[in-house]
Amino acid sequence: MPDVIIVIDSRRPKTIGWELYFTLPTIPCPLDTGDYSIVGCEELICIERKTLGDLISFFTGEQQRFTRELRRSRMIPDRIIICDSHYGDLLRGQYHSKMHPPAAWASAVALMTRYRIPLLMARDAESAEELCQSILLRWFKEHVKVIPTVARAARDLQGCA
Repeated sequence: MPDVIIVIDSRRPKTIGWELYFTLPTIPCPLDTGDYSIVGCEELICIERKTLGDLISFFTGEQQRFTRELRRSRMIPDRIIICDSHYGDLLRGQYHSKMHPPAAWASAVALMTRYRIPLLMARDAESAEELCQSILLRWFKEHVKVIPTVARAARDLQGCA
């Protein structure tokens, strides 16, 4: 099996990120969608990283930008949002915003149903990273045999356009 290398979007703000906890090799590279992917599979899987504050910002003031990102991501078959906080924090309104917790919860549910994107909540950054890395590794193991076929088919389809 080929090595898995995690791609980290190089355009992300330079903050201390989950990559401190990754045990798999990583490489910074611009990603059109998401914050994390796998080298060679960027058009097939992406994971978007969010803090609870980021998530609430997207549900409120940055809703138009978030909607554009979600629509753009529809071209990627497997996309996931991981938030480094508990569902309970969302339900209890433990964030810096005037958004009411029931409205935040309804927005989270709408995100998952309207855009068919799983929203996974982790306890903290370390748990979120472990979840991110585990998902990418499992996805790769399950798709490694079909990835060359999918890549060839995508190239063939591009020639038809």
